[in-house]
Amino acid sequence: MAGLLLDPATDLWADWGLLDFPDPNRSQIQQQDQQSFRDFIVAAYPGYAFHTWAERLIALLQRVADGQLNRLIVCCPPRLGKSLLVSKLFPAYWVSRYPTRFCAIASYSAELAYAHSREARHYYRAVGHPLSKDSTAVGNWLTPDRGGCIAAGVRGPFTGKGYALGIIDDPYKGPEDANSAAQRQKLIEWFQSVWLTRAEPGAPQGPPRWGVADEGPSAGTGEEQEQDRPGAGSAAQVVVLTRWHQDDLIGWLLSQESGAAPQHWQVLNLPALAEHPAQQLRFPDTCSLEPDWRQPGQPLCPERFPAAELEQIRIRAGSYWWNALYQQRPSPAEGLLFQRHWLLQTPQREQPQRSNHQRGQQKPFSPLVLSCDLSFKGGEGNDYCAFVLLGLLAEQRAVHPAVEAHGQGLQLHRTAASARSGTVAPVGALGRSTAPSHRIEVLWSQHHHLDLPGVVKFLGQCLATLKAQGLCPDAVLIEDAANGPAVCQLLQRQIPGLIAVRPVGSKVSRAHAAAPLLEAGQLGFCHGNDDLITELLGFPNAAHDDLVDAFCQGVIWLQNQHWRGSGSTAARPLLFSR
Repeated sequence: MAGLLLDPATDLWADWGLLDFPDPNRSQIQQQDQQSFRDFIVAAYPGYAFHTWAERLIALLQRVADGQLNRLIVCCPPRLGKSLLVSKLFPAYWVSRYPTRFCAIASYSAELAYAHSREARHYYRAVGHPLSKDSTAVGNWLTPDRGGCIAAGVRGPFTGKGYALGIIDDPYKGPEDANSAAQRQKLIEWFQSVWLTRAEPGAPQGPPRWGVADEGPSAGTGEEQEQDRPGAGSAAQVVVLTRWHQDDLIGWLLSQESGAAPQHWQVLNLPALAEHPAQQLRFPDTCSLEPDWRQPGQPLCPERFPAAELEQIRIRAGSYWWNALYQQRPSPAEGLLFQRHWLLQTPQREQPQRSNHQRGQQKPFSPLVLSCDLSFKGGEGNDYCAFVLLGLLAEQRAVHPAVEAHGQGLQLHRTAASARSGTVAPVGALGRSTAPSHRIEVLWSQHHHLDLPGVVKFLGQCLATLKAQGLCPDAVLIEDAANGPAVCQLLQRQIPGLIAVRPVGSKVSRAHAAAPLLEAGQLGFCHGNDDLITELLGFPNAAHDDLVDAFCQGVIWLQNQHWRGSGSTAARPLLFSR
């Protein structure tokens, strides 16, 4: 009997079974309930480093716990420690403040959500708060007052459960998940049909903020204004992630602000390197943006990631992922995956029907390929058939000065008289090689709505025209997987030099393989490729990407079959994976 009376979980009167006899443990817990989030962190996580960015986030989460803020978006780089604050320490603190309410944690997988919930349970108990004896599972743990924490993966089983605080932390597993339009749409549908429907109608209201004196009716003016905002009084929502794509969950939430029911999100946007105010992202007028406290170029957390380390990360990751993951800018103003200043224009070529003398002076390509992305559906609403002509500039050896002088008709010294016109000296025989690095040139690109007979006819006419111009392709590339074996065999009988190429990875991953070559200045574009350039700048979110598919197919094939096979030491692109 004494054991039951001494158990705070069963002795609901807090008097150890005796009237007017207070339980000292429960009194201590009640004092802890009134502590700030920062004090809770000090008690639950001794030695936590309160960096400046963390102080800003802690202040915002405190407002959520106090019931003064119920819509918070946090965008920050990977490996910063956002999940420790938002998904582990804060749920523990919030449940200790509201032991009759539920906090829900969602992430891209149930395992990760459970891991966050497990840590939240640990910090909750670390400061002396009890758990209910009948429910201590990591995915659903309860307090003696029947509140607690629930966790599941996005698109997971939240049916039958409600929450007063909802936390979504990193709902995308990686680039393939975030770049898939189907996966992004599934997440939005889950958010609308499951996540939002489990939100409780009443948000908890805490005591006034500590250290603020009660100044009568006027002291609550700010909170009253908060209650007048749309969404006030409903369950609090905290969404935190590293940006992968401009149409990810945060992009979708911000796009909804222009609708009839804006949610007035508070936004904490933390790029790894501070940007100039004129270059910073713009958010909807209905949102409130936390100001950046840094000077342009200053790192977000120099204690963990100094500027020199961030520069190495920028080089390794490439511009696209650096802008998206670290600068929280998945849509660079100068382009998306492919940036405008990468697209080098080459001098304009002469028109067709060149003479034999002119053909001998044109740039040598070794080889020249026509890369095709075919659809075989001729309707205007269907995909285009895309054709891109690419040439790999052959590596040239330097000509001996004696040979060059002899070719110009100059009088040679007798020691050079033995040199014959047209002789090319080996590169190794010269003091310094003038051989240029390899470079791929895009000569021509078109796209049309064509059915299968139209494709055969167009390719035949195209190859004949190119041959007349002295630009006969060494290979015609088509994608094997999309067209099927029967179509490939038919085209191979009709089109000479046709090669069926089996693609590796998604179209986005293939584009990432080609992007570093453009960034390094290894590709040039002749005039007349405006449609291709438009698709490159809009990829992966442009209305059409057929020319991009054909372009990347040709670039990767040239690189794998000829560039690397020649033993060139030019820079290689790196595929990014999480």
